[in-house]
Amino acid sequence: MFLKGCVILKPYTLQEIEERGLFSSLLNGKPVQNAWAEINNILVEAEKAQDLTAAQVTSAMKKWGAKMDETTLEQRSGIYRKLADVIYSEAQSEEDELFAQGKHLAEVLQLPPHLVKLADKGAKTSAYYNRCAALLKGEEKLDIQTLNKVFHYDYEDGFAIRRQAFDDHFNKIFDGISETRRFSVEVEDGLIADCKTLDIPYEFKPHIASALEKYRGIWNAENHEVTPMEINLPLEKDEACYAYANSGFCEHKVVEREDNYFELTRKFSIDETVSFKGEHIEHPTIKEETTVLVELGYFFLTNQRIIFLGQTIQKAYALKDIESATFDGMSMITYHTKKDGNLIFKYSDESAEIMYIIFNRIKKGENKK
Repeated sequence: MFLKGCVILKPYTLQEIEERGLFSSLLNGKPVQNAWAEINNILVEAEKAQDLTAAQVTSAMKKWGAKMDETTLEQRSGIYRKLADVIYSEAQSEEDELFAQGKHLAEVLQLPPHLVKLADKGAKTSAYYNRCAALLKGEEKLDIQTLNKVFHYDYEDGFAIRRQAFDDHFNKIFDGISETRRFSVEVEDGLIADCKTLDIPYEFKPHIASALEKYRGIWNAENHEVTPMEINLPLEKDEACYAYANSGFCEHKVVEREDNYFELTRKFSIDETVSFKGEHIEHPTIKEETTVLVELGYFFLTNQRIIFLGQTIQKAYALKDIESATFDGMSMITYHTKKDGNLIFKYSDESAEIMYIIFNRIKKGENKK
């Protein structure tokens, strides 16, 4: 049956008291688990843990045949852990009255100090993470220094947990950054503030830092002024360079190849060596259209031209003759011209999209003279 007519207080909820069946009564058997349910239900009705007395605990255990020995350590620890979770989730200071409740409950349950410490450790780890996460959401009243005092943590004690709370928070933000391929100053300022809130350094693993740098470059290309840069290259009157990068000059070509295959036969000799015999079989040729890299060199984007300088190929095309450009989303840009057809250049993954953005901004006249 359930107790009725009482106010249920956290962290305990009413538990059913199992009735003794006829067979158990005849054998004088008692459902021992009722002892813990009865103690739990006293705590449900209590305003504070001190309302549970040692006499009540002894009475419940005697009534249901439970013993205060090693066989009941798990049950007693479980009752204490529930309160410990609340203590560390809600305590507002080192002197918070919740700690006195925890001490009292451990005493009346006669819980050994090492198990109290073990339960506290688990409760602290969980609560500290949750409260750090709440700090980042603006839902925690205490700052990190005060929290550390409540938990009796020094800087290193809680560092890994704080770092994990930030990383989980950051991963959600990074999903958005990766999707848009943009890392704005405002988002970074927020992340720096989050690290300050948790008292951890603003740093990332190399592959994350590299991705953020790439996405920041793309954001900068869209949002900063397009300003000229100094280069060691003779330019025309009133011409200025706005971007340059390592590049590859490419062309669309039709490649013809034979669809050959070899019928392989295998034989094993006594000395366990393996030999292969191939017989060439003629097969019709296949023609394929593909983009091939013709030559590596340097690409310059000015307010008047695009310029490619390779070892054997040097080309320049007037911007006014380029109608538009297409970016393949990875590393290749195709410039569509009126008289020279499509000009294809391959860049590094880091610079391709930036080059594409700056080209379009210059075409729109957004560059600074």
